[in-house]
Amino acid sequence: MKAAVLEQAQNPIVVKNVPDPSVGVNDVLIKVRACGVCHTDLHIVDGMLAAFGYDPFPLIMGHEIVGEVAQVGSEVTHLKPGDRVGAYWQFGCGHCHYCRSGKEQTCITNSRTHNIRHAGVTLPGGYAEYFTVAADYAIPLPDAIEFVDAAPFLCAGLTMYAGFKNAALRPGQRAAILGIGGLGHLAIPIAKAMGAEVIAITSTESKQTTAKQLGADHTINGAGAEAGSKLLAMGGADVVLSTTLNTEAINGAIHGLLPQGTLVLTALTADPLPIIPVQLLAYEKRIIGSLIGTRLDFQELLHLAAQHNIRPMTECYALDDVNTAHARLREGKVRYRAVLTPN
Repeated sequence: MKAAVLEQAQNPIVVKNVPDPSVGVNDVLIKVRACGVCHTDLHIVDGMLAAFGYDPFPLIMGHEIVGEVAQVGSEVTHLKPGDRVGAYWQFGCGHCHYCRSGKEQTCITNSRTHNIRHAGVTLPGGYAEYFTVAADYAIPLPDAIEFVDAAPFLCAGLTMYAGFKNAALRPGQRAAILGIGGLGHLAIPIAKAMGAEVIAITSTESKQTTAKQLGADHTINGAGAEAGSKLLAMGGADVVLSTTLNTEAINGAIHGLLPQGTLVLTALTADPLPIIPVQLLAYEKRIIGSLIGTRLDFQELLHLAAQHNIRPMTECYALDDVNTAHARLREGKVRYRAVLTPN
């Protein structure tokens, strides 16, 4: 099959023929119809994995994988060739408390043994014509959602939905989204579908217009610490979901939280975040991190997306153009998710 392979970090991706993936008795072979391009992919190219002790190269990246079942293992009974599926891409040990409760993305065994098993990150992913995954991790897609639209839900959309869910966002509450990009543009309709009043915070005028089109009730023009002050002046929010790497803006957003409000961190940044504890204590505010989401969360998100017509804004690229897609994403030119179509 044809695949886009990163031979080593900080090198261009090479599109070449590689052996087809094997299919175990409990696996399904997926003919990849779409695979989203995520900012995490750029971090992998830049060498992020070395800091965590991983050297998975050569690597087929891509973790937002959707397609058609091409073959099923001999023990698989709930899926058949032709079924439309999305591949959940974070694999736990299956035995620890977190895995047994459906939270494999926080598998304590993998964390303790430094054995993170993620498709497209440390294991072969979906920048290819075919991809194999355990059948239990292949989630049926609603017929109403096209492959290109479904792919970004496996990371970007799922991260936003799980963030709101982990913050216990309730109908009638106010949700503010800090940063309207590849993640944040999906957070707006998701929060609306969950019954929230939505405030979009961005310093880009065109994105304020887009936010309104996506259903935001209010927009705030803010780039740094003043964003929190402007949010507070507007009446504050019960949940602030941050997709930005700007720690000044994140810290400022704490001021815009209502009492017992929650700040949700979803962006990968290693920069220190200065916190004044009295800000949290006095009004019982909290800060949480939210990582991707579960297989159940993904199923719930798909139902929500089908029911409320939630779709990402995408740009499509052939597999041969993967380096172009990466370059546009790195330059901030993708509006808002890039998707590869290998087949």
